[in-house]
Amino acid sequence: MASPEQGTVSLIDGASHEVVATVVAPGALAGDDLAVTQAGSSAYVVDRTLGTAFRVDGATFDVGEPAAVAAPGGRPQVLEGGGAVYLVDPVRRTATHADPETLEPRLELSLAAEPGEGQSVVDSDGRLWVVDATTGSLTWFDDAKHVIDGLATTESRLVLVEGRAVLVDVTAGRAVELGPDGQEGGWSCTGLPPGSAARLLGSLTSGHVYAAVPDDGTFVISALDRDDCSTAVPLAEPGTADFGPLAQDGRYVFVPDRTTGHTFVVDTVRGEQAADVPLTRPGNRVELTTKDGIVFYNDLDSEVAGVLTLDEGAWTGTPVEKYDAATDEGVAVVGGGDDATGASGAGTTAEAATFAPVRDGRTAPDAPTSSVSGGPTITRVDVRPDPAVLGSPVTLTPLVRGAAGARWEWSVTGPDGTVVWSSQEAGAPTVTLRGVEPSTYELTLVVTDADGRRSTLSRPLDAVLVPTPRIASFSIDNPTPGLGEVTNISADESGLSGADATWQWEVSLDGIPLPFPGQPAPGAPLPLQFPFEGVYTVALTITRGELSDTASVPVTYADQCVPALANRRFVDLREDGTATVDITADDCFVDATVALELPPWLSSSTPTVDVTAGPTEVVEDRFRSADATPVPVDLSVVGSPPSDGVLPGAMTLVLGDVRVPVDVRVNLPPAWTADPTCTAPDAASGDRPRFRAELADADAGALDVRLTLDGVPGGPDGGYRMLPGPSGRGVYELTGPEQMPLGDATTFSVRATDRFGSVSEVRTVPVGGCAA
Repeated sequence: MASPEQGTVSLIDGASHEVVATVVAPGALAGDDLAVTQAGSSAYVVDRTLGTAFRVDGATFDVGEPAAVAAPGGRPQVLEGGGAVYLVDPVRRTATHADPETLEPRLELSLAAEPGEGQSVVDSDGRLWVVDATTGSLTWFDDAKHVIDGLATTESRLVLVEGRAVLVDVTAGRAVELGPDGQEGGWSCTGLPPGSAARLLGSLTSGHVYAAVPDDGTFVISALDRDDCSTAVPLAEPGTADFGPLAQDGRYVFVPDRTTGHTFVVDTVRGEQAADVPLTRPGNRVELTTKDGIVFYNDLDSEVAGVLTLDEGAWTGTPVEKYDAATDEGVAVVGGGDDATGASGAGTTAEAATFAPVRDGRTAPDAPTSSVSGGPTITRVDVRPDPAVLGSPVTLTPLVRGAAGARWEWSVTGPDGTVVWSSQEAGAPTVTLRGVEPSTYELTLVVTDADGRRSTLSRPLDAVLVPTPRIASFSIDNPTPGLGEVTNISADESGLSGADATWQWEVSLDGIPLPFPGQPAPGAPLPLQFPFEGVYTVALTITRGELSDTASVPVTYADQCVPALANRRFVDLREDGTATVDITADDCFVDATVALELPPWLSSSTPTVDVTAGPTEVVEDRFRSADATPVPVDLSVVGSPPSDGVLPGAMTLVLGDVRVPVDVRVNLPPAWTADPTCTAPDAASGDRPRFRAELADADAGALDVRLTLDGVPGGPDGGYRMLPGPSGRGVYELTGPEQMPLGDATTFSVRATDRFGSVSEVRTVPVGGCAA
């Protein structure tokens, strides 16, 4: 599953609903356009922004070397089928037959065609099929190259039905199967309204083509072998849905509606809607993937992914976080070092760190141990109670690894060197010492495996006449909390075996005792919360009768407040020049004021933001500091940004002495770098005129460039589509159709629209030398 805003790809285990691994796309930055093609347990990933592709091994999580497929922004594709892998560069009109493991090129093929979205597939026999979005020709490659004119149109699409290529003529609402010799059999209906912008999917298991039609809000099932397209399932009100790519699992087809954030589940056997499942926020781009009978979903615009399951007749979505939206930290990051986040579910709490108590400036020494390499290992032996009570049972609990089938030898030696107890019991034996005065004995454990490899541990065993308090260790939720953060300290008392005792906590800073409200019950954790920096000494005294034990542990409070965006790493103003972003202070549990430093062309009604510390909550009987509630801030473009696209560090968040630069993404209309031109027909162009337009834009590969013949009726709605040419980024070309009424025009006009709706200046040029 791709996370474009992170520049990462995550592997999700459907059975456990966990992120198993997250890898960083080589060379990617936050916001790169990533697309994933599943290939068994592995995957191919395309970075369309960089024009590269690489393979992620599903077993080892190794990331292969990125292969250069296309120019940056050049819409590259990785197509896989029948054991063959093709790297397609639509702009250069080439396809590379590549090694499936390394993506190293084996053979470069000239497509002589520029396929658009949904106009290229690889069938189960490894044939590559493409439709030329400019001429409508159909091309396929097996042992040779084959081209057919007249079967397809510039709007035709290709799908796979049971692994076979099928050509769908969306203009005429019909489909036909394809084979080694081109067309196989006759045309059948699809039930699509003429010219419909439907989402198409070929069935994996039967001879059907599925279509989600936003114009009338229906899901249409057409049977190729029966010429039957009568089944239409209503899903949404006509014209309201933005259907995303479809997915199939058995009898069910899944139709995401990006307008609402819901996904429809269609039962294709019954021909009815089976469920309407909310998965993500309205407007977000949801992908669906099926693998080994499990349906996965992925929100490309957030941290959310997950699994769709059918449980007791009801479809539900179980979310899985690919990364922490508050911190931008990935889950189960491979190669992330010791600090990489492990896979964990939402709502879990961190385990406390354990510290030996401090007595007289020293910590208790570890017991001496020795082991033979590769043999058993004794980490420690716990004694309960500790100190032991003479005449009462004491339990010895070892932590041993590699001791299967091994021989155990226990011994306790008195102060005079006499062995007072021995045993060959494996596990946790109990011993009663019979002395008459307090003494220190020596406890020894030897574990020897079948190969003679031995591990030995010796430690002192203190024995007293009556139960005596002893603080064995402290457990701290967070030994270095941030200002205002609650951290809980617990003590392990090992000497009293449940006998009554009083507990007294004290906290001091630089030797000065600090008051704090109340004392927790004996054995309960002590919550600490301080708004000032410093190394605090936390001391505990446990008293029973006239006996007591006192120990302490340091806790360091430090200012960790960092200003940040709450749910993303950049500000996106590309849609309409405005955005609402949430400002917060990470690792900050006191009230904080964040200032926004903005360039002259960017404005906010709230240049200073007061972030209030989150409340203190009780979770699993321990106090926790909740994160601060983010504060929404409106931003708008009020001037002319210096350039289109990403402006690194254009905005700065300031909190005290901490300054955090934030990238801002803006959108400017496409800009002309040269006037459009026209070249007269020649043999190379098939005796048709050729048009050329050169524009600069951050999304140059995604521009919709249209040409119209001024004053001449006819032609496609909106004008003739110009497509990216092989000459370079920002160059768009069109070879005029045969029926283009060029002789009746005196001028032609070109305009470009980017994917955010911004329109370039319209350039009008005399037809001039276009005619032969």
